[in-house]
Amino acid sequence: MNKIPDFVAVDLETTGLEFEKDEIIEVALVRFEGGVPGESIDFLVKPTEAVLRPFIEKLTGISVADLESADDFASIAGKICSFIGDLPLVAHNAAFDSKFLKQSLSKVGINYDSHMFWDSLTLSRIAYQDVANHRLDTLTQALNIERCRAHRALPDADACGRLFVMCYEKISKMDPWLLDAFMRVSKNSDWEKLFGTPSDAAVSEAVFALPEVSPETEALPKTMAPRVSEFFKEGGFLSMFMEGFAERPNQLDFSTCVERNMHKGGLCVLEAATGSGKTLAYLIAAANKAVSGERVVISTATRALQEQLLNNDIPQVAKLYNGFLKPAVLKGRDNYLCLRKFNSILNSPQNLLLDEERDSFMALIPWAMSTQSGDINECNSFSVGRNKVLWLKLSSNASSCDGEKCPYYSKCPALCAKRRAASANLVLVNHSLFLADLALDFALLPAYEHIVFDEAHHLPEITNQSFGRHISFFNFRNVAKTLVPSRGNQDGLLAEIRSRIPDDHSSLRDECEQLVMDLSETEKALHRFFMKIGKKLTKLKVGKSGFVYKSGILGDYDVDPRSVSDQYELARVRADGLMTALASVSGLAGLLKDLKGRFEELNRFIADFDFVVKAGREDWVFYLEEPFNPHTIKMNALPLHGYAPWKEKFYPWIKSATFTSATLAVQGDLSYFVRRMGMNSLTGGKRPFVRAFPEEKILDDRRHVMVAKFMPKPTVPEYNDQVNEVLKAVLPEVEENTMVLFTSVVSMLKAQAVLAPVFAEKNKLLLCQHVDGALDGLISMFRQSRGACLLGCQSLWEGVDFPGDALKLLVIAKLPFPNPSDPLVAGLAAEMKTRNENAFKDYFMPEAYMEMRQGLGRLIRTETDSGKVLILDSRIVNEHYGKTFSRIWDFKHKTAYSVDQIKSFV
Repeated sequence: MNKIPDFVAVDLETTGLEFEKDEIIEVALVRFEGGVPGESIDFLVKPTEAVLRPFIEKLTGISVADLESADDFASIAGKICSFIGDLPLVAHNAAFDSKFLKQSLSKVGINYDSHMFWDSLTLSRIAYQDVANHRLDTLTQALNIERCRAHRALPDADACGRLFVMCYEKISKMDPWLLDAFMRVSKNSDWEKLFGTPSDAAVSEAVFALPEVSPETEALPKTMAPRVSEFFKEGGFLSMFMEGFAERPNQLDFSTCVERNMHKGGLCVLEAATGSGKTLAYLIAAANKAVSGERVVISTATRALQEQLLNNDIPQVAKLYNGFLKPAVLKGRDNYLCLRKFNSILNSPQNLLLDEERDSFMALIPWAMSTQSGDINECNSFSVGRNKVLWLKLSSNASSCDGEKCPYYSKCPALCAKRRAASANLVLVNHSLFLADLALDFALLPAYEHIVFDEAHHLPEITNQSFGRHISFFNFRNVAKTLVPSRGNQDGLLAEIRSRIPDDHSSLRDECEQLVMDLSETEKALHRFFMKIGKKLTKLKVGKSGFVYKSGILGDYDVDPRSVSDQYELARVRADGLMTALASVSGLAGLLKDLKGRFEELNRFIADFDFVVKAGREDWVFYLEEPFNPHTIKMNALPLHGYAPWKEKFYPWIKSATFTSATLAVQGDLSYFVRRMGMNSLTGGKRPFVRAFPEEKILDDRRHVMVAKFMPKPTVPEYNDQVNEVLKAVLPEVEENTMVLFTSVVSMLKAQAVLAPVFAEKNKLLLCQHVDGALDGLISMFRQSRGACLLGCQSLWEGVDFPGDALKLLVIAKLPFPNPSDPLVAGLAAEMKTRNENAFKDYFMPEAYMEMRQGLGRLIRTETDSGKVLILDSRIVNEHYGKTFSRIWDFKHKTAYSVDQIKSFV
């Protein structure tokens, strides 16, 4: 890398994010020569058909009136091309800008498909690995890049170009080995002109910074710890060693319950409100037991809580134990990088990487060389969700592991994490890993005596999902894509294996090609199978209830799945034969291990496929989702009761288990959670200790509730329209941040359509989940705004914090009862009916009650938070069961008989 080449930075503003229907409304170009910005042009563009959405208008400051007098794109296309000339274009997230620009130019007869684009996003991910995220807003602030305003094309294009120059200069000073790696990966791509052409010399061995971790042979450290009362009492250890520690009501009692459960053994279910100090309470009891020589596991549902424990709470507590507390975190194996696979791709990127994977892989290279853990969640430059196929090629798994034969055995991130856990006395995991360990008969976690489940209210649902079976077209295709060539290319794992087979084994090369054909035919058979299901359902004209099947796909829909299984069997047998035949060929061991691992994944897919299509089990529910498109159809099988493996494998042997959360009880009663987890019918008369610690009454002084009595029942057709009319009349006048929680996406989108024009007219910010971009970005923008409104559903009912002024008014549009048409919900209700049980009272009400508590928890997160709650579901005051929900706020609510009263309240 020498002098930075000249380029043109480009930024677009558009009416939205959908290429098919949205259009460009602003184009800005800045020419950079020698790394210095020079001439620029900026055009507003009048869209031909697309409508400027209020959110975009608010975000950019571009109004409909501004665009009325602007030229259309056809009038400025020539000027844009003339300004760019032959220079490469640079954009931030170039996949978006390049596609929009090329598509718009194509519509006016200009082919720009071969024009060179470089992405400042890719370079920033390579150069600045420590930045929290790589949005342009974040980078300009972190790197002090001047920008007069955000979300306008000209300042964004200028900032993008300056960022590109800074990244280039930093990368050019990196270690020569890294630069050579970038050259090899970028060969035959647009990046080759920037990074240069690699030499033909062999790649020198990668030197990873990962520390070696030896298997632990010594026993766990052991000492006696004081009782928890010595920590929490006035003048106790916590007040002496933890700055700002203050006693909280019930905290010592909570910790004592955990301590007693661990000492006596058994099961314990404890509820304590958010902000009550329960995390520290169970952590002290767990640490005391851990340093006494008995390993304790702490399991959480969310990454946020796990990181809080790992980075804040546990380090603070560990100081109290003079080195005797040995904590470690252990994640699922597929969270860790496989060094052998990484090195294999680095040596053969042309065959083992798809063209669209190169940018992401280049961003991984500096991290892979510098990481101390190999945990991909620590890499801010890489998204597993957006790079599923690539991470499948790179992640560690047992089926493709060489074990002690691997040259990286002593540094293997997955095995090192397991070794650290084996030498720790306090191990932090998540619920998914715990359940995977349970499913594999405890093969993943080190042996332990005690476990604490925080966020335990998630366990019933996560258990169902973990022990269920899920099939989709892309489950198969994502694995197959790593094996077979992409369209028009000779790449993929099988192509790499074929290229290394010696000339005197030409028949094995033919077998590689035939295996590619077998896998392609299997994929086609799966696609045809899903298409037939969609056509059959269309012909039957069934509603959602028709997506549930009991006798199997063949029995219920007359669609035979055997063509998929039979075609795959041909591929599996050929693959087994090929791997056996190639075992003696030198230089293929690692690639054959990868091939074996991929086929084990495909074998699991087919096993799940056979289970799901056959159905026929009374204690399971089998159903389809989105069945009319072969690419989106999902086939699911869920156990009606996920507690079976708990009762069979876990409860009988565990010394102690503590389940805790802020929302486990229904009206102070924990028996519903106990039943959901199968703890109500244990052998030997074993019963859990249960206790719900009351919320502080002071909360009622900080949270004010109003219920709209005048609203119609949610069951009547006009209900949603009435909700939207109330929201339209009330919310635009609210000066503080408001969040509205819905129980369905459809209702939320209808509300957004009604509210958007009114908010635009008031020049106020309205954000909507599933409409205005990624959820993380919406939450961040909402927290930073004042007088904004956020519409949300599902994931926004829990797990999101809006402290202080970030949220002052919470609107609940409808009580969050489970959807009766959901297959699992319907299955449970039907089963309860056969037992003469009241499904509404014993299932729907408890579920809605706990979800309601979760939703209300978004408003009050800290001791200083306060706000108002508006509930638009009149059943709270008009139905007898409404009193159950009113107990959440101790019946201290106001009743609204008109919209005017709501306006006065908010």
